[in-house]
Amino acid sequence: MKEPALIQRISKRNVSTLLLICTLVFPLATLTSYGKQGEADKKVDYASVQEDILRFENVVNAVINRTFSSSPFAVVQKAKGAYLEEYGVCFQFLINIHRAVINTPFGKIRRPGADMGPELKKQRIAELKQKLIQALLDNGDIFKQIRKEGYIAIVAHIEDRNIPDEPNANKTIVLSILKKDLDELGNTGDRLQEFKKRLKIVEY
Repeated sequence: MKEPALIQRISKRNVSTLLLICTLVFPLATLTSYGKQGEADKKVDYASVQEDILRFENVVNAVINRTFSSSPFAVVQKAKGAYLEEYGVCFQFLINIHRAVINTPFGKIRRPGADMGPELKKQRIAELKQKLIQALLDNGDIFKQIRKEGYIAIVAHIEDRNIPDEPNANKTIVLSILKKDLDELGNTGDRLQEFKKRLKIVEY
């Protein structure tokens, strides 16, 4: 069984991604918080934050399910969010874009309809990214407890394995945006291009 190793690798990747996000954004969030100490000192209602997080988790998971509806076993780890002090909220999920073969007690089973060629993989990843951007634009008003200087981030971990003779599509996509930009541009479909300009996108 290789699952423990996979879980350990996933955990290390999640920690590394969170550290990267905090390293890039934390200094800016800290500086702005000093300028508005009164707002920063306001107590966070964690129960309300948790409700907001759960609502947006449902939004992100619905996007994932729509994108990979033809491959229902692609999702390895559903979107889970966390509130990070002096940062905002971060949502992470993991999918295996090409999980065609699995080990079972009865041997290896190849799932029908689970195969994806290289071009289809790229298409699905691009589609997922665009849908997540739209989800942020349409649902920014969910986050009532996050300061205007705080960030909302989505981290998508894409894994691709089982077909060694094909180029893999392993990738991590990080989408992050300031809460004040969500407040300004949210629920305005005609301002999608402006929204994309303010959105930070990191892929590696």
